[in-house]
Amino acid sequence: MNPIRVHCPAHITLLFSIHDADSRLSHQGSRGAGFCVEAGVNVVAEMSERSSQGGSGDVSGRVNVWDRDESLVDREEELSCHSMYHDIAEHFRNSGSIDESEAVDLDIRLELPRSQGFGMSAAGVLAAAEAYSRVLGIDDSALAPGLAHRIERRRSTGLGDVLAMSVGGVELRLEPGAPPEPGVVTGFASDAPVLLVWRPGEGRHTSGYIDSPDWRDDISAAGGAAVDRLRQGEWNADRWPELLEESHVFAQASGLLAEPERKALLADVNAIIERSAYSTDLCACLCMLGVSAAVVPRTLTRPVGEEVLEELGEQLRACGLGAQVTRIAALQS
Repeated sequence: MNPIRVHCPAHITLLFSIHDADSRLSHQGSRGAGFCVEAGVNVVAEMSERSSQGGSGDVSGRVNVWDRDESLVDREEELSCHSMYHDIAEHFRNSGSIDESEAVDLDIRLELPRSQGFGMSAAGVLAAAEAYSRVLGIDDSALAPGLAHRIERRRSTGLGDVLAMSVGGVELRLEPGAPPEPGVVTGFASDAPVLLVWRPGEGRHTSGYIDSPDWRDDISAAGGAAVDRLRQGEWNADRWPELLEESHVFAQASGLLAEPERKALLADVNAIIERSAYSTDLCACLCMLGVSAAVVPRTLTRPVGEEVLEELGEQLRACGLGAQVTRIAALQS
C-alpha cells in the first residue's frame, strides 16, 4: 500500500473565550476568531508490522517528529510532543480498527514552531488522525476532527483550533465544541499573504492560561464580548478591519498584552513596520497564546505582496526574531 500523505494548516487565534465546564470533552472548547494559514503540519502514514521491541504497552508504530529546522524532536526530552500521537494509536487499537500484529508508522514534519500560538499541536494531531483514518480505509469524515478535538482538550493543549481548522479561511467560532457538532463555526475566504513573527525560546503552553484562575475570567470576558459584537451581521471579507480592531481590544482587555515579553515583541514588530513604506497598509496582531504576532494587511482588498513581507521578515530576523511568510489557507470543502 502506498503511503498516505496529509497536510493540515496551522491556525492563528486572535481572540477567544474559554468554555470547559461541560464534563464531555466534545462539548468543551472556545468561542473566538482568527484565521488558518497554509504553513502547518505534513504527515506521512504507512502500515507496518508491529514491533515486538516496543513492549505490550506500546500501541504506536514508529513516530518521527521533525521540527521546522529539519531536526528530529527527541522523544525523551519532548515526551508531550510524541505522546499525543500515542493517544491516536490507542484509539484505533481499542476500537478494533487495526490488527494486533499491525502498526501505523508516522513521519510528521512541522512547518512552524511549537508553543507559539500557531495551533501546531492541533494541526499535528488532526493531520495524524486523518492519516490513520485513510491508511485504515475508514470512511468517516467526522472521526478525525472529533478525535483530535478530544485529545486537545484532554491534554489542555488547545481549545478551538480543531474547530477552526475544520472550516479554514478567516473563521468565527460561534459555539464551542468539536466539529462537526456541537461546535459551530463559519468562515470566509482569502489568500492574502501574512508574516508570522515569534521570539525564539519564549514559547507558552496553552494550559498555563486556560487552566489558570488568574487568567480565565479576564480572557473569557474580553473574548466573549468580542464574539458578541462580531457575530452581528454577515461574516465576510468586509469584516476584516473590524476583526483586527477587536483583536487589539481583546489583547488589552484580557491582560495578555501587558505581559512584558508580548509587549516587547509587538513593539519591535511595529517599529519595523513603521519604518517601512507600508505602515499604512500593514498592522501587527498578537497571536494567542504564544510570544508571537502576525503582520497582516489592513484590508483584504489591497493585500501587500509576499516580496514586501519577505523583506520585513529579513529585518525582523536581523533583530533575533523568527519570521516566516505564508498565506491565509483556503476554506475547507
